[in-house]
Amino acid sequence: MLNNNMNKIKAIALGTLILVGNSVFSQLSPVKPTIEIVGEAHKEVTPDEIYVLVHMVERYDGREKITIDAQQQQLMGLMAKKGLDLESVTLSGGNASYVKIPWKTKKDVLATADYEVMVSTAEDAAKVFEAVDELDISSCRIGRVDHSKREEFEKEVRIDAMKDAATKADYMLKAVGSKRGATLHVTENQSPSYYGVDSRPMRAMAATPGAVYSKSAPDFQVSFKKIDLKSIVYIKFEIE
Repeated sequence: MLNNNMNKIKAIALGTLILVGNSVFSQLSPVKPTIEIVGEAHKEVTPDEIYVLVHMVERYDGREKITIDAQQQQLMGLMAKKGLDLESVTLSGGNASYVKIPWKTKKDVLATADYEVMVSTAEDAAKVFEAVDELDISSCRIGRVDHSKREEFEKEVRIDAMKDAATKADYMLKAVGSKRGATLHVTENQSPSYYGVDSRPMRAMAATPGAVYSKSAPDFQVSFKKIDLKSIVYIKFEIE
C-alpha cells in the first residue's frame, strides 16, 4: 500500500514539473509574427501538338467496298503529297465497330474506325482536313491541343508564383521596417490550363474541340489560341 502511494506521488510530481517546464519554455520562446501572401504567375504557350480525330466508315463505290485499311492508306498517301512529314504524324487506330446496313435483299456489315492524327501546326491541321475532304472520308474534328514541353513550362510557372509571393512580402514588410524570415507554409492552388482552339471559318468549318468538319462550305483556316498556364500559391512567412 505504501509503495502504491509513493508511485502516485511521484507521477503527480512529474506531471507538475512538465507543466511548469512547458510554461517557462513558452515564456522564453515567444511566437514570432507572420505574414500570409498570395503569389501568382501565368505563361502563354503556342501548342505544338494538335490532335485531329478522323472518323472512317466503310462505304461502297458502286459495288466495290472501300475498306478502312484502303482509306487509311489513301489518307497517309495524300497527306504525304501535301507536304506533311509522316515521321512526325501519329496515326493511331482507335475504337473499331461494325454497323449492319440493308443491301438489296441481304444485310451487309460496314466497319467504322476512329483515328488520331497528331501534327504540330495549325497549317498542318488544315492539310489533314483537306485530305479528309478530298478522299470523302466520313468526318474529322479537332480533339485536343497540347505542348510537348508543358510539364517544363508548368514548373517555371510554379517557381515564378513563389518568387512573386516573396517579392510582395519583401516590399510590404520593408514599408513597415521589417524583413521576411523563414517560409513556414506553402499551399498551391493551380488553375486549370486553358487549351483553347480558335476557328477562323471561311468554309463553315468549326475548329473547336468536339466540332465536326462540314464538307459543304468554302475554304477554311484553322488557328489556335495559346495555352494559358497559371499557378497561384499561398505562403506564410515569418517576420523578423
